[in-house]
Amino acid sequence: MTVEEKIQAFLNEASPEEKNVFEQVVDGFIAKQQKQQLTYLSGITQAEASTPSKDTFSIRVPITPLIHNPLSIVHGGMTATLLDSTMGGAAMQSLPDHLTAVTSQLNIHYMRPGVGEYLECFATVVHSGKQLIVVEGNAYNNEKKLIAKATGTFFVIPLNK
Repeated sequence: MTVEEKIQAFLNEASPEEKNVFEQVVDGFIAKQQKQQLTYLSGITQAEASTPSKDTFSIRVPITPLIHNPLSIVHGGMTATLLDSTMGGAAMQSLPDHLTAVTSQLNIHYMRPGVGEYLECFATVVHSGKQLIVVEGNAYNNEKKLIAKATGTFFVIPLNK
């Protein structure tokens, strides 16, 4: 079966929710293809990054069925990914252009279920050394309720372009 046939077979049997999720995925692929997003994951989750201050990096994603677990709340792994990406963004923002950072340790405390209209994470660097950067991050819902708190250690490496 070709990819086109698989897509058509899926759409023929899809519920309205499944069609909405499929549309979100396709829109994300298009955003990545058109270079409006850096990664497929940021595209399909509709991630919006910002820099609210010179010391803070933020990413917001809408809460949709795409990131739900079977209990219809945000999957803990999605919250972890969002926190990791936000803290990584804060770490990279603190570095000169020829360096980048990769996660070497991640610690998350979940406070409450991820429910609401969106999740937004804010991250700040608390220590920046030559090889390691330590970052704190918090994930909130649209009601400003703390969903999860995290710390991460990021290893500094040369940026290969």
